[in-house]
Amino acid sequence: MLSMTDTPLETVIPYFAETNTSVAFLVPTPTGYEKSIMDATKPLRELLKFAKVHDYENQGQGQENKVIIESHFVTKDDVINTTASLYRPNTKHGDPRIWFSDLKKYCKPCNLLAILVFNKELYVINLSDIEIQKSLSERGHVFSYLELSLSEYISDSEELLEKLHEIHRRGFIPSVTAGDPGVGDTLENALGINRNNSKSPDYKGIELKATRISKNGEKRTVTRSTLFTKVPDSGLSYSEILDKYGKVQIPRGQTEPRKQIYETLSTKKYNAYGLKLVVDYDADKLNLIDDAQPTPNLVSSWDLDILRKTLLTKHPETFWVKAASEIREDWEYFRYDKVVHTRNPNALLLAPLIDNGEITADLAAHIKPDGSYRDHGLLFKILPENIHDLLGEEKKYDL
Repeated sequence: MLSMTDTPLETVIPYFAETNTSVAFLVPTPTGYEKSIMDATKPLRELLKFAKVHDYENQGQGQENKVIIESHFVTKDDVINTTASLYRPNTKHGDPRIWFSDLKKYCKPCNLLAILVFNKELYVINLSDIEIQKSLSERGHVFSYLELSLSEYISDSEELLEKLHEIHRRGFIPSVTAGDPGVGDTLENALGINRNNSKSPDYKGIELKATRISKNGEKRTVTRSTLFTKVPDSGLSYSEILDKYGKVQIPRGQTEPRKQIYETLSTKKYNAYGLKLVVDYDADKLNLIDDAQPTPNLVSSWDLDILRKTLLTKHPETFWVKAASEIREDWEYFRYDKVVHTRNPNALLLAPLIDNGEITADLAAHIKPDGSYRDHGLLFKILPENIHDLLGEEKKYDL
């Protein structure tokens, strides 16, 4: 449905990211609009379940099992009371549906609707309405419905921040490992954390992400930060993708060719290996397709619900630590200078942010000289400047 919207998602996502508001987006199709009926998409179902408003999985089919929820249409300066019917019809395997009373008085076909939950009631915001867009941009009446109070930071984060202050005061610290991993490995070592490949956060539930912001006094080019790694759930495996689409190339700095696939995946274009990402909102899937003509092939897929849970597991709270780097006698040293603190990621924005290209994925695999397979994980990444769109309000500290 979202593919039919008349309002680009990227124009409204920053408002929900700024306020860290959990939201689901719906678009009434011309057919659904006539009946005021829309599919209850997976993100909407997850939102309602998380807010303890309704669980479609436990709902029986038929009108006798429908649930009525008090709801409201938000206008530029008021709200209009309405009701929502949540049900699963007897036909079509009982696919979840949502119906709003008087929906046609509030919006038009293909308008972009945001669904919020407050006090167990639904609030619908027509993001295609010019007056509502103005109210959002001016932080007016409509924007107030997006604002949520943020809980106080827990003591573990205060403890970690104080430890980072102490590490900063030590000045430049010699790297404990060579190469790119050194900036993170050295920080964890200074905190007394053993290096591991766990998918869990690093410090008492807080994830640590360290990057270089300068080298020998010169600013470094901003690079993407890894959010998490996750191989596809279905279709070709990582090694099978390499076998089918990899190319024989000579890696940078080496002389021997090898079969490899080192490239970024995006929704915006096919990469050098003929691969591209596509968000399927209706199926709640992230698909990897190739550029076969006339019809691209489905290569692999991720369940977006699993990706959302992976994000929440990895980044319930994160310290993005920025380091200055110096080379002394052919060895690297780090001084940790800045921290950006984020918490409570808005996982429902994951799919839209992938769809608009803010989040990409990196393939990184090759065949070793002995014929064995090697990969560095399938890395979902985001630019630091876009982190707030996904991870909500930022707290910034100079150490």
